[in-house]
Order: sequence, then structure tokens, then C-alpha cells
Amino acid sequence: MNNRTPAGFSLLEMSIVLVIIGVITGGILLGKSMLMTSRLQTVMTDANNYITAVGNFKQQYQALPGDFSNATSLWGTDSVNCPSGGGATGTCNGNGDGMISGTGGTTYEIFRLWQHLYLAGLINQKMSGVTGPLNSYQAIAGTNVPIASVEGGSWGIEWLGGGATTNNVNAYYFPGFLGNTLLLGAAGASGGGSGILTADQAASIDTKMDDGMPATGKVRSTEASYAAAPNCTTSNAVTATYNVGVSGQLCVLLFPTGY
Repeated sequence: MNNRTPAGFSLLEMSIVLVIIGVITGGILLGKSMLMTSRLQTVMTDANNYITAVGNFKQQYQALPGDFSNATSLWGTDSVNCPSGGGATGTCNGNGDGMISGTGGTTYEIFRLWQHLYLAGLINQKMSGVTGPLNSYQAIAGTNVPIASVEGGSWGIEWLGGGATTNNVNAYYFPGFLGNTLLLGAAGASGGGSGILTADQAASIDTKMDDGMPATGKVRSTEASYAAAPNCTTSNAVTATYNVGVSGQLCVLLFPTGY
């Protein structure tokens, strides 16, 4: 009869196991980092492509998508009812004022925009052109606005206006003219969306595409008081910077189109 007690792991064997676990963990983290880097690169590519698509549409039709007042003559009238119907075919006209509106009676323009771009063959994702069932601002990624490469993210375009010395809509944005602006955020009940990027990620995109400053240039972010994306940046418009190192999906990015 063998009464020997089974031997446990030796220190060498335990060390080897710990090394293997470390290598696997490191590989997973590296893989996640590379995946996010790829997604952020796609964000930059998509932003340029959507702005280009809007410019090409304006050049071809002498109007902005969504705001296009003669769209139904080209693509038919929505078979349910304009301006906010949900028919399977056709579209609706915008009011032609040069502003892709996200307010008042022309809220639907921010969704018809993507439908017009699709109908014109300028984007590949087919969009419904109508709001979600919750309210007139509800964005649904993949249905009425394009899905972004960052998980949970979506794209939108709307008129944000602004002036040289005054803040834009509800003081959500830093002072300065924005006009028709491409936005990257989390789709939801609000047209502007909520935070989808960390401050580090937003700063990285801004630095690679522009000046790295959230209050100026062709890549910007929301002001710190914006409750749906709080503390992405510091609040002083003159010295504003991204709050890099602060965790959480804090940031919405803005890309003024120039149109």
C-alpha cells in the first residue's frame, strides 16, 4: 500500500504557470488596444467621407441633403405622409433654408439627410429617414442614422449655428460658429447624442486630424456643462483642453462641415 502524499506544484512550475497567464493577459489587452486603434482610425475615415458626401450632394443638387426642397421630384413622395412619414418608398422635402434642422417643425431634416445621401448613391447604409418612436429627436443607429465604428456610437448632422463670441445651442458648445456639423456620439433620444469616447480617445482623434484643442478648429467637443457628455474638457473656451486620464465615455466629437 502506497501512503505517499501527492506532491504539489513546485515553485518552478508555479512560476511557469504565472508567466503563461501573464502572456495570455498581455495578449488580450494588446488585442483590445489594437482593435480600438483600428476603430478610431475608422472614425477619422468615416468623418472625412461623410463630410465629402455632403459636399458632393450640394455640388450635384445645389442643396443640402435633408434640407433639399426638391427631393420628392427625384425620389418620389413618402407613401405614408410627409414630412415625418415612414413609408417604404419615397422621401420628403426639406425647407431649403440651408440649415439641416434639429429643432422645431423641421426636426425630421436630420434624419431625411441620411436617406437623401443614400438615395443619391453617396452612402451605402440604407436609412429610414424618420425618427424613432420615442420622440422627434430619437436616433437609432443603423435605422435612421449610420452606425459608428466605436461600439454604441452613431453619426448625426445638424445645424448648430453659433456666433463669434456667444455660445451655441443651450451653451452645450464652445463659442464660435459651427453651422451644419457632423457629430459622433451615442445614439439616443437627443439629436446631439451622449458621450461615446473617452477624453484620451477624443484628444487622439483631434490631434491627428486637427489642432488637438476641443474649442477650436475642424474637430471639436462639447463644453464641460453638457450633461449628456460631462467633463470631457475643461470649461474655459480660451484655454480648453481634453481631460485626458479621466475614465469614462465622456466625449461627443463635432466636425463642422463648412456647408
